[in-house]
Amino acid sequence: MNKLVVFAMLVSVLMFGCMGITEESSYPSNGGAGTGVSKEALAPTYSASGDYSGSSQYVTKEGSISIKVQEGTLSDKYDDMKSKLSAQGAETSDIRYTEYGNRKQYTMTIKVAPSKFESINEMLKGIGEVKDISVQLEDVTQQYTDLDTRIRNKEIELERLYKLYNKSDNVSDLLDVEREVTRVETDLELLKGQKQYLVSKVERSTIAITIYEEKPASTQLTLPLESLGMWFFTAVAAAISLIVVAAGFLLPIAVVLGLIWLVYTKVFAQKKGKPKAPEHSKIPLPD
Repeated sequence: MNKLVVFAMLVSVLMFGCMGITEESSYPSNGGAGTGVSKEALAPTYSASGDYSGSSQYVTKEGSISIKVQEGTLSDKYDDMKSKLSAQGAETSDIRYTEYGNRKQYTMTIKVAPSKFESINEMLKGIGEVKDISVQLEDVTQQYTDLDTRIRNKEIELERLYKLYNKSDNVSDLLDVEREVTRVETDLELLKGQKQYLVSKVERSTIAITIYEEKPASTQLTLPLESLGMWFFTAVAAAISLIVVAAGFLLPIAVVLGLIWLVYTKVFAQKKGKPKAPEHSKIPLPD
C-alpha cells in the first residue's frame, strides 16, 4: 500500500512538472549555481529606442564597422583606437592582423555596455573613413520570460521530488525518485545555461571592428611565388605552341624539298655511274 501511495505521488509530481505552471516573469530565481543574473539585476535594460527605462524589455544589440585610414597610419590609428576603447571599458577579443594584396588590416571584436554602444560607434567613426557600418537589434523579452518560467517550474518540481524522496523508505521507490531527480536537475541546468547566455548578450553589446589601409604602390611590385609560377608555365606553353605551329608549317616544305633532293641525287648518280666504251674495243675498218 505504501508503494502505491509513493507511486501516485510521483505521478502527480511529474504531471505537475509537464503542465508548465504559468508564473509571473518577475518571479526571482533561487540564485542557485548556473541560474544567471536575476531579472531585477537586469533592470533597467537597454530598450530598442536607445534609452534606458524601467520597462521589462530585453534587447540584444550587435554591430559591425569597417574603417579605412590613410596610408602609413594604420599602426598609430590602431593604437589610438585601442586606448580609447579601453578608456570606455570595452572588452577586446579575437584580435587579428592580416596583410595581403594591396591591403593590410586589423580585426577585433569588442563587448561594451549597451549604454555606451552609440558613443563608441561615434568614436570609431572619427578614426577614419567609414566604409561599412551595420546595427542589428533583437527583442528577446519573450525568450527570457519563457526561460524564467520554465526554470521556476523545474525548481518547484525538483523541490517536490526531494520531499518525496525523504518520505520514501522503499528501495525501489527511492531509485525511481532518484532517476527523476537526475533528469529534472539536468533539464534545470540546461535552462539556466540558456538563460545565462541570453543575459550576457543583453548586458554586453558586441561590435566587430575592421580597420585597414591600402598598401603603397611600391609594395605591390613584388609578385607572389604563385604568380611567378603561373607566368613561367604560360611562357612555356606559348613556346610549345609556337614550335608546333612552326613545325606544322615547315614540315610539308621539308618533305617536298626532301623528295626533290632524293630524285636529284638518284638521277645524278645514274648519270655519273654509266660506263664508257674502251678505245681498244673499237674494230678498225679495212681500207
